[in-house]
Amino acid sequence: MNASLRYLAAAALLLAPLTQAFAQTAVNRILPLASGGRVELSNVAGSVTVRGWDRNEVQLTGSLGDGQRLDVESSANRVALKVVYPQGRSNRGAVLELRVPRAAQLQTNTVSAGVDVAEVDLGRLQSSTVSGSITANGRAGEAELTTVSGAIRSQLRTSRLETTTVSGGITVSGGSGGEVSANTVSGGISLDLASVRRLSAESVSGTLGVRSAGLQPGGRVSLETVSGSVALTLPASTSARLKVSSFSGGIRSDVGQVERPRYGPGSSLDARIGGGDGDISIQSHSGSVRVSLNR
Repeated sequence: MNASLRYLAAAALLLAPLTQAFAQTAVNRILPLASGGRVELSNVAGSVTVRGWDRNEVQLTGSLGDGQRLDVESSANRVALKVVYPQGRSNRGAVLELRVPRAAQLQTNTVSAGVDVAEVDLGRLQSSTVSGSITANGRAGEAELTTVSGAIRSQLRTSRLETTTVSGGITVSGGSGGEVSANTVSGGISLDLASVRRLSAESVSGTLGVRSAGLQPGGRVSLETVSGSVALTLPASTSARLKVSSFSGGIRSDVGQVERPRYGPGSSLDARIGGGDGDISIQSHSGSVRVSLNR
């Protein structure tokens, strides 16, 4: 064997483990599911894309990494799909696209895989990840989105939305209303909502901006931040009791009179908007507060 052939043979031996490490297996499974049935998808790494369609079937396409396998449990009312990774080996994550029927109950669980949900019309959406981001668009009867270090972006039309993250921001728009909850530690929160009945938003070090089309009769709003500012915008037709307090930040409001203690820090506001049917509570430790009414 001449030198060139020996070189090529040696290079092939060196590259063989890399080729195996990135080997992929195509996935294409179609499973029947009754209307309103439950779909569960679990994937450790890679990516998960979800789209809706008008079939009473679940379809999973994409690719698995070397040594990975797909576990499937299927019945008339439930389809569970799980990517199983080999132990003791670093693997390229699975890249998956899931098609789900209208009115399905969908649950996705990932570790370092991002989740992108769009063009869906679901009875319920529950999506959680550790280090990936979550994007959701479409319609759902109710939705729960949870991540640790990733951002959450929702444009869902839903009457009940719960969003939670630790180090990522939360952005909500697109028609969510009714009952809305948003909680983060180090990220900011931006909410552009339809009329709400119950709204709770908390951030430790991020800003909190909320705009709502209205507060339903007897509704309740609770906004709280430690070091971030708070901005709330509501229509002038709102009917609620407004209570605001800040330890070291300023308060500005289109309604009511801000009160400051004679000695020491802090400021507060207690006012009535319209008939005072609902309740609005805003607390900020060191951030400023702004309450605006659109006339």
